[in-house]
This record gives sequence, structure tokens and C-alpha cells, in this order.
Amino acid sequence: MHGIRVVTAVAGAAVAAVLAAGCGSGGTGAGGAPASGTGSAVTASAAAATGAGDNGVAQLPADEVLRQAVQALKDAGSVRAAGSVTGEGARIDMDLRMDASGDCTGTLGQAGTGSFQVVKAGQDLWVKPDREFWQGHGGDAMAQLVGDRYLKTTADNPDFGEIASLCDLGALADSLGTGKTGLTKGTPTTVAGRPALTLTADSGSGTVYVATTGSPVPLKLEKATGTVEFGDFGTPVPSATPGPDQSLDLDQLQSPASSPTVV
Repeated sequence: MHGIRVVTAVAGAAVAAVLAAGCGSGGTGAGGAPASGTGSAVTASAAAATGAGDNGVAQLPADEVLRQAVQALKDAGSVRAAGSVTGEGARIDMDLRMDASGDCTGTLGQAGTGSFQVVKAGQDLWVKPDREFWQGHGGDAMAQLVGDRYLKTTADNPDFGEIASLCDLGALADSLGTGKTGLTKGTPTTVAGRPALTLTADSGSGTVYVATTGSPVPLKLEKATGTVEFGDFGTPVPSATPGPDQSLDLDQLQSPASSPTVV
């Protein structure tokens, strides 16, 4: 099913770009602004998420600041990540809420391709491409068959392993602290009104903004490949999932017995 392959390709590009978007070296491509309508809301919520007291990280070595930022992100338990990154030559827009158990909900999209909603709860996974996506990749038959419903599968489906990885808050946090060398602290700054300091790798290719008040969470990541902002720390991922009347079983659609009009 060509449309589903495009969904997984977009997810794979997002995983590669986002998990590599820390302050390490490497990565080329056009920069990206935060996804329209998401970035400011995310950082605004981040500014109010934790206490106002100085957390002391500004006085610590850069490596220790990064270690604490990674741990603080894990300790938050859940987060909203929104922005735009470039992966495999295309701009990926994302707005996802994720938690430490791997549950998530939100949207992923690729410029010129359309977008799709994602819901993951435990091992169950749902995706719902929008009209633009089906018009370009699914065709009329697939669009009519699916309608305004989700496609349901599981995280065990190898075609959707990338989405499961992107929903993992622990993996995202760990990516910030792996392989980072020659870190340099920058001058104090603010992110949506919240005091922060910057950590930049020796290559100068990426910067992470760490809160200097309250919990030392990472507030923003910037790299040549784009920008991702964090907020809503500790806010539970919405638990509602699509019901049987709102979804189609993707495994059945892809089975040999499926109608040839949808393959």
C-alpha cells in the first residue's frame, strides 16, 4: 500500500532528524522554524511548568549541565515536543505529546505530502492521514475506504517501528546526552520569558537551551536541520483512543484476502 509506505517514510525521517537534533556534531540541510501554531504555545507552557527559583546549573560545568538536563527530562515523565526538522531532504513538522512509557498523541507531517495524526497507547497504534495525504498517495479508493477513520496496528508492526521510537521520551532524552563533546556554555538568554543558558558542541552545529530556574529541563533544541521546542512537562498524555467504529484494522487491509482495490 503506497500511502502507508509514505506514512512510515515520514515517521522514519522524523525519528532520524529529531533523535539527532541534540547539540552533537553532524547534520546538514535547511533550517526549520517551529511548526506553525505550536512552538509559541509549547514554550509558553514550559515557562510556567516549574518553579521560579534559580536551580544552580549556570555555575556547573557544561557536561554536568547536560547530564542534569537529560535527567530532568526523564524525571518530568511526559513532555510536548513541537517544531520542524529536515530529514531525508524533506521538512518534517511535528507536534507530539509523549511519556516515559512510550504512549503518545499528536501529528506528523511532511511539506507537500500532508500530515497524519498519531495515537499510541501501550502496544496499540493508530494513524489517520489527512485528505491532502490521501489525495497524493492513497488514491480515491483508499480515501473512500478509510474515510475519516484511523488505521489501527501495533507497535510490533515492523513498518511502524519508527513511530514507536519517536514516542519514547526516554530515547529522546538519552539522545541528548550521547556522543556530545567539547560543550561550551553560552551567555544567559531566555526562552519564552524563562531564563536559560545555551550549550553548544565544539562543531557549533547544534545548541540546547537549558532552564536555569526550576527543573533544569531542556526548553529548545536548535540545529542546522531545524528546531524542536519542549513544554507541558509532567502533563499526562491524553488517554483517549479511537474506538472500533473510528478505525480500520491495517493488518486486515494488508492481508492477501483484502480487496485489490485498496492495495
